[in-house]
Amino acid sequence: MDRDYTILLVDDEEEVRKRIISKIHPESGFEVIGQAANGYDAIDLIEKLKPDVVITDIRMPFVNGMELAKIISKEHPKTKVAFISGYDEFEYAKEAIELNVVSYLSKPITQEEVNHFLSKLKSRMDEEYQALFNQERLDEVYQANLPALIENQFNSLLHYSNITEQDLQRFKVFDIDLSIGSFTVGIIEIDADADFLEIEYLRIFLLNLLKKKFEDYKDLYYINSGFGLIFIIHQMSMNVKDIESKLYEVVLTKKQYSNIRVQIGVSETFEDFKLVSSKVLQAKKALSYSNYLNIGTIIYYKDITTKKKVDLKLSKSEIDEISYVIKFGTVKEVDDLFVNLLKNKDMRQDYLLNKQYYLVNLAHIFIEFANGLNVELDDILEGNFFDKLSGFTQLQDMFNFLKKMVFDCREMNLHRSKTSANLLLEEALLYLNTNYTNPNISMEFVCDDLGISISYLSNLFKKIEDTTFNKYLVKTRMEKAMELLKFSDDKIYEVANQVGYNDIYYFSYSFKKYTGLSPKEYRHDQKTE
Repeated sequence: MDRDYTILLVDDEEEVRKRIISKIHPESGFEVIGQAANGYDAIDLIEKLKPDVVITDIRMPFVNGMELAKIISKEHPKTKVAFISGYDEFEYAKEAIELNVVSYLSKPITQEEVNHFLSKLKSRMDEEYQALFNQERLDEVYQANLPALIENQFNSLLHYSNITEQDLQRFKVFDIDLSIGSFTVGIIEIDADADFLEIEYLRIFLLNLLKKKFEDYKDLYYINSGFGLIFIIHQMSMNVKDIESKLYEVVLTKKQYSNIRVQIGVSETFEDFKLVSSKVLQAKKALSYSNYLNIGTIIYYKDITTKKKVDLKLSKSEIDEISYVIKFGTVKEVDDLFVNLLKNKDMRQDYLLNKQYYLVNLAHIFIEFANGLNVELDDILEGNFFDKLSGFTQLQDMFNFLKKMVFDCREMNLHRSKTSANLLLEEALLYLNTNYTNPNISMEFVCDDLGISISYLSNLFKKIEDTTFNKYLVKTRMEKAMELLKFSDDKIYEVANQVGYNDIYYFSYSFKKYTGLSPKEYRHDQKTE
């Protein structure tokens, strides 16, 4: 690189300075532009001449070379320092390295040493200069940082209370002409409760998606701000329908990528970019209506200014009907309930429906329903029930969710009831199998012990065992009697007593009815086999 560098020479011996100067030839790429005999004079000359290199003796009066190097390092960090030394001053080596001293020249200084020093120093300084000032490299760095530079410029603009033509002219540096075309501002609001890393990935995905969808437009600018992710669509003609279509495609594609809830507020289209701050506020205001029903994922400012705002509520009769049907209604009746709710005259799409009171009423009804069934909503839902309700922007989606919840609660209650009934019947059977020898045992006796009603126990035997209490008791006693008659030598009346019969004749009658044989005949047949 054809560039000369300047040197300031500092040494308290004039002869040494002259000798060094005589060895620095013009073709070396360096020129001595000043001399100083001590550190004090050197400081003044450095301030005045701004040399590229200072070659200084270490040992000098007043301010020595080491102290001078410290001053240069602090006040002129771009200036290189080299030491001249007539001594083996190794104790300075570590400190010299920390001060970024480039080299040593040892007295007596030879031509070969000077040439080597200057050649090495020039190569180093050329490389540094090339890295700092090479236009091609600067262009690469500039292009790499251009999106961030443009974003920062737009972000600054949003904080201006009054945007002027001069403010807009600055964007021409980035080849952006804000005096032509029309603009639409949008704000993307991502659910803040989602995982932080997933939010950041989604933010990047949405930016790339927006750029792709609007690549046929003049430009798309974006700003990460306190409002959220702001994007500005710059189009040459006011094609509002096309913008709405593209944004709808963005929403559909986003659903394939992530389930994180996203809302987009969109301003009116405008032509004077000096109004951009007020249009950002329009998009933000549109987002404030995200808690309304029939509003959708994309909320346009023009809609919230033209649609009628209605507070959606449930009447006392509707609350009573919902409560009754979800508790006792058939599947069809539950389906019909939600169909009829959708037919409400206030559900039209040209209304903005404030769902606050509506959600409170619904939440109360369905929480009471679940509590009545002893069902914990946390067992069938992921997350808070009210938060789930609040997240819906369409009534149909909300009703589908509630309908499923009704049947899930019922199913869980039925399953728990079946489980509880089975356990209770098992206790009753265990009681019978343990106490069948008691001739006084009865259904009343068992029910008192278990703390249940006779009718409930009768239903359990009928539904689960498909029999009656008495039939099950007789079966248990007869099978035990058959076992005793076959394997023991006990007398018939003893067997009868062991299985709960005080009357041997009634035992014989029951046994023959159950097996078709008298106890005596049964034993005889078993013994002769």
